[in-house]
Amino acid sequence: MYWGDEGEHETALERLDTVSVPPGVCRGLTNVGDRDGILQVLITGGIHNMDDIAFRPAMAEALAEFGPEVLETFEGVGFKFDAGVE
Repeated sequence: MYWGDEGEHETALERLDTVSVPPGVCRGLTNVGDRDGILQVLITGGIHNMDDIAFRPAMAEALAEFGPEVLETFEGVGFKFDAGVE
């Protein structure tokens, strides 16, 4: 698991480990094992309409490589690409 605006922090999770990440913190998970893994995610809070989800600007750049319409589609459903930007 990694977190931070640039993924600069990381830790290895073991079987049955639990982690809690507060809203607004960029995070990601990568299976580094040689077996399939299972990830259970619990999202708590009010109705989730995606207006509070933000990705790093680098993700917008990566999506734009597939064509401007791809990025526009993501933005059209409410995805923002300003995580970590002041």
